[in-house]
Amino acid sequence: MNALVGHTGAELRLYVRDKTVVLFSLFFPVITVVFFGYLNRGGQVGTVPYASFLIAGGIGMVVTSAAFQNLSAALARQRDAGILKRVGGTPLRVRTLVGAKLLVAAAVILAQTAVLITVNVVLFQAQLGGNLFWTLVVLTLGIVTFSTMGIALAGFCRNAEVAAAAGVAVALPMQFLCGTLFPLQDMPPVLRHLAHVLPLTYFVDALRMTMLGGGSAADVAKNGLVLVACLAVAFPVAVKTFRWE
Repeated sequence: MNALVGHTGAELRLYVRDKTVVLFSLFFPVITVVFFGYLNRGGQVGTVPYASFLIAGGIGMVVTSAAFQNLSAALARQRDAGILKRVGGTPLRVRTLVGAKLLVAAAVILAQTAVLITVNVVLFQAQLGGNLFWTLVVLTLGIVTFSTMGIALAGFCRNAEVAAAAGVAVALPMQFLCGTLFPLQDMPPVLRHLAHVLPLTYFVDALRMTMLGGGSAADVAKNGLVLVACLAVAFPVAVKTFRWE
């Protein structure tokens, strides 16, 4: 436990030290949400105000950005720079390293989530009336699932440049196709079918149900099971492809 806490602090300091990454990861999703929130201010998605509908999508963008564009690329950069090799020469275990990275990703995502909710409530009068406990459960599952997928992606990439490009290639389609900014039923059939094979669709859908109070427990459970299945596949891949150098 002491090793986990200590390394989490070290990872957080490394993250904060890179001002460009901090600014991009914190403000890009917020700017996107503000832009679309402004364009659709006063709009409705069914019986739900668009500003309220947008929050879950914004969180989905935050989670995928943190997992694929930040965590994955940062892990590859540390490997290229020899940082992981030096860490690997210490008694620190892989699970402690991965756990620390997941905790830092969770801290960053929670900070971004707080900013997104505040911005939507203050600027666009968004309203949330769901279940806080189940919202946190879904959010935690999403953070762990997508972060694990990000670690697995870094393992497949030979260097940081490839990891950065791959992270964008994986994250961007999900961020704009998975019901984040617009309801799936308003999208063309081809894009709608594509969205249903991407895991972010199920995360955003489950999060929207728990945050807005819509949808049945069975619907939330089905989406949660999809995320659990993705995690069950990504975890052994992340372990198998992880390398110190």
